[in-house]
Amino acid sequence: MNYILELNAFRDWVMINRASTGQIALWYALMSINNQTGWKEWFSAPNQTLQLMTGLSRQGLDKARNGLIQLGLIQYKKGSPIKQANTK
Repeated sequence: MNYILELNAFRDWVMINRASTGQIALWYALMSINNQTGWKEWFSAPNQTLQLMTGLSRQGLDKARNGLIQLGLIQYKKGSPIKQANTK
């Protein structure tokens, strides 16, 4: 995966699609974590870590995560690693 291409693609996607501030912050946090893991298909991202990185409350994190799932930008299994999907 090319980190810069993903960042640029998401930026372009955000310009024409509706995404909340929380969704944007969470997506960037997940990309950062996935970059640190060496672009594993599935990776773990503890809620507390994501809250610290995004400034979101637990409720805000859940809402942002569900929004990204509905938009098809990430896959998630509760209690499991997150699968980072390619941006559209």
